[in-house]
Amino acid sequence: MENAVADGIIEPGEKFGLHAMKRRGVTDTKKGESKQEAAGFKSERMVDVYDQSIPRVKTPD
Repeated sequence: MENAVADGIIEPGEKFGLHAMKRRGVTDTKKGESKQEAAGFKSERMVDVYDQSIPRVKTPD
């Protein structure tokens, strides 16, 4: 992180940890791909923990 900030790749306020990268990777998995397989999880419950995508629901008319 320090090198990325020093090299101007990210701003100091944009620092993140490896755990955040795992969440982002699971959330950004393309539609049609298995999030569980992409992340290497053994159970679907872990996908629920790491997936931060917003579910789409139908709105009332």
